[in-house]
Amino acid sequence: MITRLIFIFVALSVGQNAAAEPVQCEATLIENFDSQLDSNIWRIVEGDGCDVDLCGWGNNEVQHYSTQAVRVVDGALSITVAETEGHITSGKLVSDELFRQHYGRFEARIKLPAGRGLWPAFWMMPQSDSPWPLAGEIDIMEWTGNEPNRLIGAAHFGPLPPNNVHYSETLRLPTPWNEDWHEFAVEWAPGRIQWEVDGRIHSTMTPDNIFPHPWVFDRFPFYLILNVAVGGTLGGEVYLEDLPATMLVDWVKVYPLSCVRENG
Repeated sequence: MITRLIFIFVALSVGQNAAAEPVQCEATLIENFDSQLDSNIWRIVEGDGCDVDLCGWGNNEVQHYSTQAVRVVDGALSITVAETEGHITSGKLVSDELFRQHYGRFEARIKLPAGRGLWPAFWMMPQSDSPWPLAGEIDIMEWTGNEPNRLIGAAHFGPLPPNNVHYSETLRLPTPWNEDWHEFAVEWAPGRIQWEVDGRIHSTMTPDNIFPHPWVFDRFPFYLILNVAVGGTLGGEVYLEDLPATMLVDWVKVYPLSCVRENG
């Protein structure tokens, strides 16, 4: 979800190609959030990034991640952004040391929060010690409360900042994305990353799309991230009167490469 330099940008509208019927196969991860957070899958991130030498999480974000912002309620994951004792708290889950996968289908059903300055995301990072973004980053879904009709799918790669690049496509609705539940997915195969929303393909990235930059997405397994950032380079101006605000996640599912359609 780190953003610094835009390389490719294509705006799309709803009504893109429908995805083919899903291949029937066994999931490698199913998280339904039925009772409590599964500590065998998720780790809750805490702090403002300064303890890992990344104050503001690399994007001038203003939130302080807290375990108190993350709950499982009525069969859904709840991440709540609130003003607490002069600080803005929020939640972030990662599966870095617990679950990662090389290729496959990664999907979640999410109800986005309402609030200007919010920046929720469902994304993936590589299990690599390489500095960002040498080993890539896949943003399955990003959205901002200051532009509620716009949804973003992106991938980051290239050399070190400030020369890094990214591929980005947007999907727009006539009404805000946070008004309803939506299913967000990525199918990741050798030489291809494909974004889907509610069963429709809205973007496909291949090595040809990013030439002459090298394709780095076949090197490492990636892990999952769910979070709500606040402010920063993409979130923009924060309105405290819009808080508290909550993102809900009904489920997260991951399937192996054998479940991914050969040509999307």
